[in-house]
Amino acid sequence: MGHELNDIRIKINDIDKKMVELFEERLTIVSEVAAYKKQNNLKIFDKEREKEVIKRASSYLKNNEHEKYLNVFMDELMTLCRQYQIDIIKDYGTVQDEKETFPEGYSVIGYLGVTGSYSEEAASMYFGESFTKRAFGHFDEIVNALLKCEIDVAVLPVENSSTGTISRVIDLISSNNVYITGEHISPICHNLLTLPGTKLTDIKKVYSHHQGLEQSRNFLKQYPWELIEYKSTADSAKLVHDLQDKSIAAVASHHCAEIYGLEIVVPNINYENNYTRFIMVGRELTINKSCNKISVAMDIAHKPGALFKILRLFKDRNINLLKIESRPILGKPWEYLFFFDFEGNLLDDRIKDLIECLKDAVNDFRILGNYRAYEKNIKNNGI
Repeated sequence: MGHELNDIRIKINDIDKKMVELFEERLTIVSEVAAYKKQNNLKIFDKEREKEVIKRASSYLKNNEHEKYLNVFMDELMTLCRQYQIDIIKDYGTVQDEKETFPEGYSVIGYLGVTGSYSEEAASMYFGESFTKRAFGHFDEIVNALLKCEIDVAVLPVENSSTGTISRVIDLISSNNVYITGEHISPICHNLLTLPGTKLTDIKKVYSHHQGLEQSRNFLKQYPWELIEYKSTADSAKLVHDLQDKSIAAVASHHCAEIYGLEIVVPNINYENNYTRFIMVGRELTINKSCNKISVAMDIAHKPGALFKILRLFKDRNINLLKIESRPILGKPWEYLFFFDFEGNLLDDRIKDLIECLKDAVNDFRILGNYRAYEKNIKNNGI
């Protein structure tokens, strides 16, 4: 039996030798294809052509039971050949090598909520106080104002450490022609605010933004109060002040209590170590040498192994992935748009190479921003 297996292995070695010779021959022809595409300014990825090649290869099979294995092999081969073309052409699309762009300054900053909101505080922490700020009632209104040039930058909460991604913000960023230009992380401390002299037994309704209620869920569920979602935490505090009704309370910040003359009946009602990541959003993709974080959105094929191929592109280039998340694609049940955050700068050759490979490997691809990651250490510096 051992002798027979050795004979079989010798045959496999002979086949492998022939396959390597054919592989090199194929890459030689592929280099000619790359040269032609470069000369005629053609795209590297031709989806219909690749389907045709794989289909033709399947027609050469003598045993149709091998078709699914051949399809995987050919698909992988086509991916490698695309990569080889990219390495030859080195055409990186719209990312500029020489030009560095960065916004010189902002004049009007849009944020969610009235005075005292967490978004306004994040805007002040990131930009300082020397800019005009404009309040909005909904995330959609902020992005629309940005697109209409009514504001110069939007400050949007995108993720909370306790409740996760704020889906509406992610959807707005991915579906509109806007870009992330920076980020800030703030500690979020919610308090139960009421009119002075109010007792817990007086409260019947509690108002706050959806996130404020969710981040304080463990505390609020102890009481039989009606929880009402409102425009923002700051708007909720203002509502309590305006209505002068001791039967209502708000979940909002200590700053809101000071601004609207309210009393903190119960402090720190949120989950422990509660932080929100805010993103600064503008109309232009901005890149300079200090940018070290990239956000992208990808429509990855809904088939086995598709996500693995994308992850391997990062691994092969030793690029650190920071986050992966998916959101449903409207009109395509059970298909998802994937959001990736990873380390890098779009001016770097290694990142340029990755971006081109990603564009060729997915159905749709969009850069959401290249910006400087928030650096302050949450645990050690107690932000």
